[in-house]
Amino acid sequence: MKALMFTAIKEQQLLDVPTPAIDRPDGVLLKVKSVGVCGSDLHGYTGQSGRRVPPLIMGHEVTAEVIEVGEAVRNLPPGSRVAIQPVEFCGVCPQCLAGRRNVCEKRRLMGMNTPGAYAEYVTWPASNLFQLPDTLSYEDGALTEPLSVAVHAVSLAHIKPYDTALVVGAGPIGLLTLAVLKLTGLSRIAVSDASDARLEVARALGAQVTINPIRQNPRQVVNEFTNGGGVDLAFEAVGISATAQQSLEVTRNNGAVVWIGNNQRLIEVDMQAIVTRELRVIGSYGMNDEDFQRSLRLLADGQIPTGQLINRRASLEEGPALFDQLLASPETIKCVINFE
Repeated sequence: MKALMFTAIKEQQLLDVPTPAIDRPDGVLLKVKSVGVCGSDLHGYTGQSGRRVPPLIMGHEVTAEVIEVGEAVRNLPPGSRVAIQPVEFCGVCPQCLAGRRNVCEKRRLMGMNTPGAYAEYVTWPASNLFQLPDTLSYEDGALTEPLSVAVHAVSLAHIKPYDTALVVGAGPIGLLTLAVLKLTGLSRIAVSDASDARLEVARALGAQVTINPIRQNPRQVVNEFTNGGGVDLAFEAVGISATAQQSLEVTRNNGAVVWIGNNQRLIEVDMQAIVTRELRVIGSYGMNDEDFQRSLRLLADGQIPTGQLINRRASLEEGPALFDQLLASPETIKCVINFE
């Protein structure tokens, strides 16, 4: 089969590799239909995060068709249309038993710890496959995984009616977080990003206030619509020192800050501000099955404006040059690789 192989930092090659075989009773062989390019893969490609080690087939935002199933798989016949939940859980560690499977002590992520879906075929456990609703296309269904990251982050914030919020970062995760927040009854949502093109998309998705920190002081802008108090909630969706610090600065005393961004391993922030202002900083990682299923329903019901988010499409054959093009194109929100 053809696969896009991450062969070295800032290098990918389109190679012929063996088609994976089912190697466990609950395994499923899947033909990839659409796969989104995640920012974490871009950061892995540049070596920025250190969380993708070549040689590796990346890709984890996937929809696919079932081709063959293992002997223990039931109710998933060949031809089934599925979205792949790419985090495999052990099911027996203390975190799994407590219902926090997204932080399973032995979790594996497709495209990071195992071969991913920038390839014609991939194998994955049946328990992590969810039927695509008939009304949902393969391409739009590829947003299920990143949307579920946003759904999970919002679920951790314990939002109250008419709270105010700021989303730092208008990439795919930040904009999906905005889309989910629009459904929660907040009184005002602001979005901050250094790209005017992305801020324009944020306004189209319903952000009442947009901030470009290159030209504006985020705290001063926030003060204007919070009577100087700061937002109740901030969501950081970049993962670097400057944006993490910004999320603290704009939040009111005793407010909540949810960190979704997972880029730099070590960052510098004002610890005294966290302590003396009693800020609640919450890390948000991945999703659980409930978040994933809820995201599928949101997409199927047309609650997420996928047409405003997916603004670049590519083929696998374009893969070797694609990541450099995306890194040079901040106006691209979400690129999806389609196989048909």
